[in-house]
Amino acid sequence: MNTLLWIIQGLLAAAFIMPGFGKLSGSRQQHIADGHIKPGASLIPIRILGILEWLGCIGIIVPWLTGIMPVLTPIAASGFCLIMASGLINHTLKKQYKMLPLLTAIFILAAIVAYFRFKQLI
Repeated sequence: MNTLLWIIQGLLAAAFIMPGFGKLSGSRQQHIADGHIKPGASLIPIRILGILEWLGCIGIIVPWLTGIMPVLTPIAASGFCLIMASGLINHTLKKQYKMLPLLTAIFILAAIVAYFRFKQLI
């Protein structure tokens, strides 16, 4: 089970690295064109989400690997669940249904990691 959890943790980290980078490095025009924000809206929420995604990538791997504060790994997985739940709501409201299966799959994987890593800590 531990090997499967490590594989899932690696997949989750890989799934959030590039979107996080895009949210941090993308220009205002690019985010408007992608539909992330409306013209005139602040970029701050997008940038904060990008930072949280990158911190999650670190938190899903490093604490459990090093044994330093391993509770941060299931907390990071829970954070990914929150990000995916908000993404599901956001894309549903925007009627962007093609994203829902991917978001649901990532939500389920993050929930599995959160559950079993919390269980291992107890």
